[in-house]
Amino acid sequence: MTTRRQFLVAGALGALNVRYAAAQGRRPRVGMLTGLPVDKSVVAPLLLNALAELGYRDGAGMILEYRHSAGDDREDRLLQLARELIAAKCDLIFALPSEPIARAFLNAQTQVPVVFAAVDYDPLEKRIVSSLRQPGGNLTGVYVPIGALTAKRLEIAQEVLPAARHFLVLTDTHTREQLAILRRAAESRQVQLTVIEYGQRPYDLQAGFDAGRRAGVEALIVFSSGEFASRRGELSALVAKYRLPLFASAFMAGEPGMLVGYSQDLPKVLRRAAEMGIKILKGGKPADMPVEQADTFELTVNLKTAAALGVKIPYSVLARATKVIE
Repeated sequence: MTTRRQFLVAGALGALNVRYAAAQGRRPRVGMLTGLPVDKSVVAPLLLNALAELGYRDGAGMILEYRHSAGDDREDRLLQLARELIAAKCDLIFALPSEPIARAFLNAQTQVPVVFAAVDYDPLEKRIVSSLRQPGGNLTGVYVPIGALTAKRLEIAQEVLPAARHFLVLTDTHTREQLAILRRAAESRQVQLTVIEYGQRPYDLQAGFDAGRRAGVEALIVFSSGEFASRRGELSALVAKYRLPLFASAFMAGEPGMLVGYSQDLPKVLRRAAEMGIKILKGGKPADMPVEQADTFELTVNLKTAAALGVKIPYSVLARATKVIE
């Protein structure tokens, strides 16, 4: 049985090893566990770019160990991948972007420092950390207040489409918390939701849109999810086919068909996660680094989509937009 003293000694030795590696000029080994390959991920390229800008590029400044679950988020699969990174003797690991990925490192009971970027869950509510101010373990990171984002997205949708009273919502097992928040907001605003909740992959997106058409929906809200992000091109094509005004998150911001997006400033979130990771590589302790809340948000308006749909964007929305696509 591991005693508390052994636990603390192991953590101290881990921190000393990181400091020693930096002092000797050895390139640190940095792990990254995500749900998707780099070419399909929204978050991984942003983090890799941020690290490169800060002097930590794979092969020049660091050695990258990248693992992804290919969308398979079963607990045993994620635990296997987490243990692979631990066995690779990583000095630091990034866990992106979902709660099951961060939890895998708790289940692995490792002392390797882990930095998460929680874009679709609350790390305190999900007990990834015991305190935001003093995480106390080997995990820390950045999180996005998804509750405020979810409710605000519906508010903006009604501001753009004041007559709309029926929305199609695409969700899955990872976004149930967002769905619960949206249901409460919809009830208070007297808005009807037709909810398509996906479970097993592959998601039949076409069937979801067909169900929305039969129900007579007037617009679409898509939650932040790794599966939806990986199929954003298909979502964009379906939105154009069904001519549904789309209100979504950061993962759809660059895709044709999105009408209005309201989300966290994702590059800034990943930049901050990268900075926290580098601070750890230079000797910082995750236990002493408060979990930070994203405080910068983006309102994106696509005037091309608005023109195609015959939707006039109110000046009140345009005036607040941080990005306008013309």
